[in-house]
Amino acid sequence: MLSENSRIVPFGRDYCIYLRKSRSDLEAEAHGQGDTLLRHRTKLLSLAKAMHLNIGRIYEEGVKSGETITSRPVMQELLHDVEAGQWAGVLVMEVERLARGDTIDQGLVSRAFQFSGTRIITPVKTYDPQSEFDQEYFEFGLFMSRREYKTINRRQQLGRLASVNEGKWPSNRAPYGYDRIKLEGQKGWTLRPNENAQVVADIFRWYTEGQPTPSGSLRRLGASRIVTLLNKAGIPSPGGRDWTPNSVKDILRNPAYAGWVRWGNRPQVKVLRDGAVVKTRPRTKEDSETMKLCRGLHEPVISQETFDKAAALLKSNPSRPGPKQLGIKSPLAGLVTCGCCGRKMVRRPYRNGHKDGLICPYPSCPTMGSDLDTVEAAILQALRSWLADFEQTPPDDTTAAEAAEQASLERSISVLQREMEQISQQEQRAYDLVEQGVYSIDLFTSRCQELSRRRLDLEQRIQSVTSAMTTLEQQIQAKSLIAPAVRHVLDSYTLAETPEEKNTLLHSVLKDVIYTKTTGGRYKASDMTITIHPRLPF
Repeated sequence: MLSENSRIVPFGRDYCIYLRKSRSDLEAEAHGQGDTLLRHRTKLLSLAKAMHLNIGRIYEEGVKSGETITSRPVMQELLHDVEAGQWAGVLVMEVERLARGDTIDQGLVSRAFQFSGTRIITPVKTYDPQSEFDQEYFEFGLFMSRREYKTINRRQQLGRLASVNEGKWPSNRAPYGYDRIKLEGQKGWTLRPNENAQVVADIFRWYTEGQPTPSGSLRRLGASRIVTLLNKAGIPSPGGRDWTPNSVKDILRNPAYAGWVRWGNRPQVKVLRDGAVVKTRPRTKEDSETMKLCRGLHEPVISQETFDKAAALLKSNPSRPGPKQLGIKSPLAGLVTCGCCGRKMVRRPYRNGHKDGLICPYPSCPTMGSDLDTVEAAILQALRSWLADFEQTPPDDTTAAEAAEQASLERSISVLQREMEQISQQEQRAYDLVEQGVYSIDLFTSRCQELSRRRLDLEQRIQSVTSAMTTLEQQIQAKSLIAPAVRHVLDSYTLAETPEEKNTLLHSVLKDVIYTKTTGGRYKASDMTITIHPRLPF
């Protein structure tokens, strides 16, 4: 008699496998138990073979994924396919691998499998979504999984806090100027200064004491001047790009450089936005109850006196962001991109009645700024030229070419659909041959997997051709949709009363604008060029 795991499941849609590595699996791998995903994949493939299941796809998700479904893209894709009825069942090591989130996530998983009639097959039990008993058993398994996750997470947090109390480094990343090294003969990590430690010491020295001048005195540098100095020297920032004032201030605020270990300064907070749980890490005040400072085991780069002096200077000169209620002040806000460094250009207001400028905000970038109204006029002229060229295209020639392309795509879809029907017939033939004993189990499984791969390839090709058909249909209608919209923007622009209205008009027809300028000034001709990218449906 066949056992539950070896019984033959009625043939229908394909089955898939879902693999996910947990943090406990990482600990097991560290103790020499081998690759978890490889072991689970081998076991579930053997189970599928024993149950005569045709595996159409294997979903794999790493341990870096979060606890909620919103932070697990592979799980989201699996649920989407399950809801679409693509799979007859999902093979998984245990139901706990599907969801460890809150009751909302558990409900999403439970409903997706229940309403689609998709089975959940584990090495221990097969869950039938139409069975009330199996449904309750499945939901109970998810509930216990959540409890287990909370227990493991609480134990890990307590372990990290204990490491902080012992002066060990709790984070997986070392701060700029340090390397993270394993402690000898004990658990945990600490820090060791590297070649960038002198850069950190220089930043603190320039900010608190100053840089020598030709006269022999010291001139204290602010964050912006330090940024200019570092970028001119070609020293890469912690992120590998140019330095910014914020990256310098982050170093000046970090007590690790004075020999401390900080914990809880940016605790993870969950908030609900648009119906989804989003994780954020807001900054906390220095006297916050969530933040903990302990003397670290690592060597400090600067003295405590220097760090305290830098903190006092930062506190006496805080950032002053502009009031949000003033709204958009530039009609080009968020639209113009620097052609050299790829960053967004910003408006720079001037005093004494001088016109507002448009500049790249990073001093190390060689792009030169221009008057904002000059760039604005150039963009409008480029948009007029683009519209004139767009409307000059002979409609008859374009329509004939597009009609020929449309007929070609339709023929391609017909051919692919016939190939899909042939694969369905070949699958049915494989079922008949295995029942007659002509195919062995190994040959049958191999044949089904090959047919599944071919069917998946055909589905992707059909989707690609269908997408090309949609794009072509949008392209055919482009003149009737785009030209009037651009003409409306050009006609309405001078009538707009505020920069925000003008900005909305430009964003409605432009994806972005590339600005380049390396020469220009009072006695030099400008080489400013403007490249617009219209917001086209193709």
